[in-house]
Amino acid sequence: MRKSAFLILCGSIALLAGGAVAQDRGYDRDRRDGYDRRDDRRDDRRDGRWDRGGEVVLFEHDGFRGEARPIRGDVPDLVRLGFNDRVSSMRISRGSWEFCEHAYYQGKCWRYDYDMASLPKKQNDRYSSVRRVR
Repeated sequence: MRKSAFLILCGSIALLAGGAVAQDRGYDRDRRDGYDRRDDRRDDRRDGRWDRGGEVVLFEHDGFRGEARPIRGDVPDLVRLGFNDRVSSMRISRGSWEFCEHAYYQGKCWRYDYDMASLPKKQNDRYSSVRRVR
């Protein structure tokens, strides 16, 4: 019940911030202009801002802007990537991921299996470790 309330709250915040992105896999499937939008959570953007095949991409600024880091596996300390306490948005293409406020999965942790165009204020620029849950 608390998880559902948290997800509803996060969605509301995203809508208020204007960064909401449609997550419906069938959204705009019948477009005829040659651009396939079956899933807007893909990580193979044509402008090359992040690597193909990454499972989660962390962004420095909200709205999927700024410096990006693709993550394919567990990262117990984001200092190694130069991305400690710098995550403001994320795109998740596969799986469920846990983001913790301290290195080696210590402190408060949050789980996501969907894109976040803008993290809530209490989570913005606080992540220090990331691991795949499933």
